[in-house]
Amino acid sequence: MDDKIFAALVAAAAALLTGLLSYLAARLKIQADVSSQARQNTAALELQEDRLRTELRTEFMAEEAIRELLLSAQPKRSFEVIERRVGGFDGDELRQLLVRAGAVRFYERNNNRELWGLRERNGPELEGDR
Repeated sequence: MDDKIFAALVAAAAALLTGLLSYLAARLKIQADVSSQARQNTAALELQEDRLRTELRTEFMAEEAIRELLLSAQPKRSFEVIERRVGGFDGDELRQLLVRAGAVRFYERNNNRELWGLRERNGPELEGDR
């Protein structure tokens, strides 16, 4: 075989081998990057899930406290009393928790004070609204 042809074949084989090795190296790097990104995404999702669980647990416990408060003694309580007993929420957040706990709002006739009571304990008064 001619030396020039042999040298060309060796050069072509070396170029092919170099290209193949470069391809494999790039593929391994991409796989490592994707795997690393997946681990980071998983960690971020787990952190977000933990925060959400904590937040929802706080709201759930507040709803339970509101429900117990409204089940005890008088059938209605003023918003001010509920706000003092269940702290950590602004007015509108607390009103949303009251509704989720099964409460409805009433107003005192003589001074228009905001009162809250459970639907099941104040059924007859709700019938009068119809």
